[in-house]
Amino acid sequence: MIRNYCKMCATLTPSDIDKIERVAETTLILSNMLGMDVFIDCPTRDRDKAVVVHHARPEKESLYSRNIVGEIATSKKEPAVFRSFITGLISKHYKAITQEGETVSQNVLPIINDSQEVIGVIIVEFLKKEEKHFNSDLFNITANKLMNEIDLYRATIPEFVKDGIIVFNKEGIVTYVNKAAKKIYSLLGFSKCIMGETFENITFTKTKIKEILKENREEKSMEISISGVILLVTYVVTTLDKGKVNIIMIVKDITKEKINEQELILKSVAIKEIHHRVKNNLQTIASLLRIQRRRIDNPETKKILDETINRILSIAITHEVLSDNGLDNLNIKKIIQLIYKNSFGNSIDKIGKIEFNINGDDFNISSDKATSIALVVNELLQNVVDYAFPEDLCGKVSVTIEKSQFYSKVIISDNGVGIDESKRRSNSLGLMIVERIIKDKLKGSLEITSEVNVGTTVKFEFKNE
Repeated sequence: MIRNYCKMCATLTPSDIDKIERVAETTLILSNMLGMDVFIDCPTRDRDKAVVVHHARPEKESLYSRNIVGEIATSKKEPAVFRSFITGLISKHYKAITQEGETVSQNVLPIINDSQEVIGVIIVEFLKKEEKHFNSDLFNITANKLMNEIDLYRATIPEFVKDGIIVFNKEGIVTYVNKAAKKIYSLLGFSKCIMGETFENITFTKTKIKEILKENREEKSMEISISGVILLVTYVVTTLDKGKVNIIMIVKDITKEKINEQELILKSVAIKEIHHRVKNNLQTIASLLRIQRRRIDNPETKKILDETINRILSIAITHEVLSDNGLDNLNIKKIIQLIYKNSFGNSIDKIGKIEFNINGDDFNISSDKATSIALVVNELLQNVVDYAFPEDLCGKVSVTIEKSQFYSKVIISDNGVGIDESKRRSNSLGLMIVERIIKDKLKGSLEITSEVNVGTTVKFEFKNE
């Protein structure tokens, strides 16, 4: 983000921008140390305008209601900023008018690159009444010196980190240990403070210190299990000062995370098994109904049983997918594809005569919504199988999925014989099921358009998660 605003200035080189980013890290600490708003402004080609490339707001009592990064500072309202741009000198106790129209006092510290050019300024803003609380000693030094001073403050930060941090010099001797590391080693039975100990005596891995230094490798983590404790160990080679190489070993106790992860895995396995059994039970019910169907001669009763079997199997499809992945999120295209195979697979005379296509957006839906959509699509595709292409008529069926911000849509179209409105049954059980599910379960709407000998299009919407 800072880099993008720096590029807006059109006056900074890549190395200048790198330095601005490093200085920005110190302003965050400086802001909280002083309890004041701290900015970095960079000059533009217009000598009377600068860009605010960074705004560090204190945790409490900021003078600003918002972050003003990206806004323009002018020489008329902030003269101290432009004085420091021109002279390369510190500007203290200058009046300024903020972007929100408030009068404040500014202390400005120039940021100078290796070519001794002013590439930006650090600005600390405060009200006149706060001046006596301002630590002016910080502004009797250069920007580079300021960063070094703040680094001393930064050195105390590891004491508040939850992970164990151990620093070794290049000889492999421990030069720093934080509280978290002391606690971890105490838990593992180390009887004394590890300060001054050797790398070989306290490391948890087979990695040799010479290998780490020789490779100067990037951060790499390893999991170690010891005495019932699971640790994540990371080695980082760094240079804190010129010519002073250090190895930082970061040790994180991940025992609880691993236990929770194992519990989740076991729950996932159990859930998958439950869905598998539900699927099997539903398929068993469908098989019993098929047996019953064979014993019946009444064509109308057989048709009712066929429809019931298909509805049961459409619900079973959702549980089949859930038993495969164990997740609550299901792919909508996969569900519809399986419904199609179920609907057309049971109609041997239709196989090869009807071309099916599914296209549009691909996204996941919850299992509850998937079950409802599966039932709706099953009813609609079953109508296509039963009525759109009678006898040996061939045709096409397409399903289009459209995802939008609040509602998504499924469109099922065929080029079959269409629906004669005068012969359409208003009390159709399938249509009643579709309408009720869409309204009550999916919180959506249904639209049917049809033309005889042209085809039918059914659109239904459902509310997104």
